[in-house]
Amino acid sequence: MWQWIPIVLTLGIAYLFYWFTSIGITYQITTQRIKIERGVLSKAKDSVELFTIEHFDLHKPLGMRLAGYCVLRLRSSDTDFQTVSIYGIQNLESLADTLRECSLRERTRRRITSIIQP
Repeated sequence: MWQWIPIVLTLGIAYLFYWFTSIGITYQITTQRIKIERGVLSKAKDSVELFTIEHFDLHKPLGMRLAGYCVLRLRSSDTDFQTVSIYGIQNLESLADTLRECSLRERTRRRITSIIQP
């Protein structure tokens, strides 16, 4: 019986840590930009325009895949905010496809082309 107490305490502390971290991140995703708000007590807000996003990476680690989640990493040409990670959202794969279409639409609307270097 006593051997289970450290296991339960460790899992409980890990659960509280990840829960506290998850309530500290808020995403607002529109057809033109992604706004990310981090923090529980003090807040930091970041925003990335969709036309600056050049590459979409979708990662599905085993634990997240079993829970029905994945991680979307966006690489941007913006020097201040080069990588954006979005996680903890259901149906993130379909959202990634929609974001890619919106990004291409914004690039076309603004007449922006990207140069791919070998």
